Amino acid sequence: MRAQPFTMEHWGLSLPDVDATPETAHGPLDEQEQRLLSEAHRAVDNARSARWMLGFSLEVVRRRRLYRGDGTRTWEEYLNAEHDGLSTSEADRLQKSWRLAQTVQKELGRPLPDSHLRKLLPYAERTSDQEAARAYAGLYWAHQQGGVRLVANQVQQRVRKAVAASKGVADPAERSQAVSAAWTTAPEAPMPAQRGEAEGEHGNTSDLSSDPVDAAVLLLNRARQAIENATEDKAARRVRTSEEAQRQQAAIRRIGRILSKVKVDADAGAVDGEVIVDAELVED
Repeated sequence: MRAQPFTMEHWGLSLPDVDATPETAHGPLDEQEQRLLSEAHRAVDNARSARWMLGFSLEVVRRRRLYRGDGTRTWEEYLNAEHDGLSTSEADRLQKSWRLAQTVQKELGRPLPDSHLRKLLPYAERTSDQEAARAYAGLYWAHQQGGVRLVANQVQQRVRKAVAASKGVADPAERSQAVSAAWTTAPEAPMPAQRGEAEGEHGNTSDLSSDPVDAAVLLLNRARQAIENATEDKAARRVRTSEEAQRQQAAIRRIGRILSKVKVDADAGAVDGEVIVDAELVED
C-alpha cells in the first residue's frame, strides 16, 4: 500500500463561490488577498521542491536496494513499474542534481526552476554546490532588482563563460577558484529593459526618450528577451527539425554580426568620442 500523496487540504486555498470582477476587486490586494496569493505561490514552490525530493528518494531507494521487491526486481524494472517508465539516465540526473537544488533553495529561500538547475550543474561540478548556489542567488536577485525575469539561457551563458576559465586546470582547488573568479569579474550580461519601460503605455516607446537610438535599443532588448523565451519553448523544440534549428541559429547570428558593427555618432561638443552599440544577441 503506497502512502497517500499530499492533498489540497495541505493548502489554505479554495475557489470562490463567485468570481471577482473589476468592480468587486480593484486597487492593491488586501491582507486576505495577499495571503491567498502566497498560498497559490506556495503550490508552485511545492511542485518545484518535489522535483529534487524525487531525486533524493530515488537515491535512497537505489542505495538501499529497496527496488528489489520480492528479491528479483531490478532497478530498471522498478523505474518502469513505479515511475511510469522513467529512464535510468533521467533517474541518474535527478540523483546527481538534488543536492544542488536543495542548496539553492536554502540560499535563495525558494526553489529554482528545473531548467535553471540543469544550466547551473556544470558550475557546481567545478566548484561546489554551496558556491554555485551563492553565485546563482546573486544573479537571481540582480535581475529581481532590475525588475526583469532571469531565464535559463542567461544562466547558461554566465556559467559557460565562468567554466571556460577552468579549462586545462587540473587541480580541483585551483579549478574552483578560477571558475569563481571568472564569475565574479565577468561583466553582467545585457539586462532586458525593465517591465514598466519595456511595456510602455499601450506599447508606445516614442515617449521614453527623445533620442531614436534609445527607442531602437529598447526594441532590441525586447526582441532579445522574446528570442530567449522562444528558445525555452519545449513544445516547439520537440517538433523542430535540425535543419530548421540550424537555419534559425544562422539567422540570429547574422543579425548579431550586423548589429555589432553599428556605430552611434555624436557632435564633438556633445560627447567626447564615439559609442559602439553592440546588441550581443548571440555569442560568435
